[in-house]
Amino acid sequence: MPRISSERKAERRAQIVAAARTCFARSGFHNTTLQDVFAEAGLSAGCVYNYFQSKDDLMLAIAEERHDEERQLIGEASETDDPVAALRQVARTFADKYLKEDGLDRRRIALQTWSETHINPFILSSVRAGMDGPRAQLAQIIRRGQAANRLTSTLDADAIAHTVIAIFHGSLLQKLWKPDIDSDAQFAVFEHFLRSLETE
Repeated sequence: MPRISSERKAERRAQIVAAARTCFARSGFHNTTLQDVFAEAGLSAGCVYNYFQSKDDLMLAIAEERHDEERQLIGEASETDDPVAALRQVARTFADKYLKEDGLDRRRIALQTWSETHINPFILSSVRAGMDGPRAQLAQIIRRGQAANRLTSTLDADAIAHTVIAIFHGSLLQKLWKPDIDSDAQFAVFEHFLRSLETE
């Protein structure tokens, strides 16, 4: 039997993760069975088990994929010379990805992942690590802004970063509970918050 290339393995794994994401967003984590994932992916049970042994493994894979994407997003923003513009770019991209109508599946899965942290220590560990990375990146951008006298130095950079993330998470939850909330209006409030941190 010919061996599958690493590229093909990566494609197959991504196919399975995408199928699980669709199932979890549609039916919820606990109402989805692995058989549902097999059917959505169009793959046999044996094929899927070569990559993932459980729904928990799939949830972790989805969460880690999102965390990697968020770290990359902030990393790209941090390359700009203007730290205030970098924070604004992160917020704008978050709003576009999570608070628009086509971000519904992302919102649903984020909420399910957070809920699982209360009963699953592995998912809790993943979520903590997934938040700590972006938080540290944001804090570094903020410190750069403080060093350049662009952002207030009277507040702790880590505390500001935690607050920014809390605003993002709170906005996501509110959008789930009340879909007609105006995400552009929410972003305008964040802009006001950001301006309150500026020294110029």
